[in-house]
Amino acid sequence: MKRFVKVLSLALATVVAVSVFTVNSCAMSAEGEAHRRDLTAEEIQTIRTIFYPEQYAKMYPDVVKELGDDPTTLYTHFITFGIWEQRQPSTYFNVDAYASRNYDLQPIYGDDIVGYYMYYCTHQKEQAWRPVPTKEGALWANANVYSVYDFVKGQQFAKKGAIPVMTPNSHPGVEIK
Repeated sequence: MKRFVKVLSLALATVVAVSVFTVNSCAMSAEGEAHRRDLTAEEIQTIRTIFYPEQYAKMYPDVVKELGDDPTTLYTHFITFGIWEQRQPSTYFNVDAYASRNYDLQPIYGDDIVGYYMYYCTHQKEQAWRPVPTKEGALWANANVYSVYDFVKGQQFAKKGAIPVMTPNSHPGVEIK
């Protein structure tokens, strides 16, 4: 019996190790996978206006390592996987910061990540009075940033119990200069 338990433990440890250490740039969280859908041609074309391949490559070297640095390939990765993983299209736009700081849009779009992108891209004149859609902007405004998936249509503010992905005291990846 002890030998069987040892063999079973070893097999389970091997399965866990393989699944943990073989995750690549195309792996996605369950939350991202739950929200994933095919984008329309209009959405693909519109979102491309705020995608900067050089910045995307610099922010996500894991993607470059797996797929190379071709701009079309990087954009294809972004619209197929990256957008749902909440990877950002450039340093100029962070969807979590945008959703968290625009309270009037939260009841309209909730956790519809593409809705926030489309609104931002198609309402450029209006963006001048809105908060800067970056984590740095949120940090300077002393604001908490929640995952876009923490919002619910018809409700303002993040759902009860949501934990911010960034706070003024904890801001991973944001350098204070």
